[in-house]
Amino acid sequence: MWPLATLTDLADRLGRDLTSTETRQAPAWLSDATALILRRFPQYETTPTAISTKVCCAMVLRKLDNPNGKRQESLDDYSYTIDSSRSRGEIYLSDEEAEELRPSTGGAFSIVPSGSP
Repeated sequence: MWPLATLTDLADRLGRDLTSTETRQAPAWLSDATALILRRFPQYETTPTAISTKVCCAMVLRKLDNPNGKRQESLDDYSYTIDSSRSRGEIYLSDEEAEELRPSTGGAFSIVPSGSP
């Protein structure tokens, strides 16, 4: 299984070069994101698309943009809250991203096979 996105795809969307630490970590995160996508949408393993690459990068960019998982931070009597995505493993497929990956049929009714029963 190849990742649905490359380091170049990721850097292009990030708008800067990856740091040396990010370059070491990002391949594993891209593989994790790919595995999550393919578990629900196995068709992208043989036919990756621009959308599957975009979603894979978006999943990893969440981790890159907020590596500590902070959702809230205060200054006086310092406190912070960990983002709930940390408890889900940090790399996750949002409902909106899953919707983007669903094949559109254009008809009134459709049957979309699921990767899980």
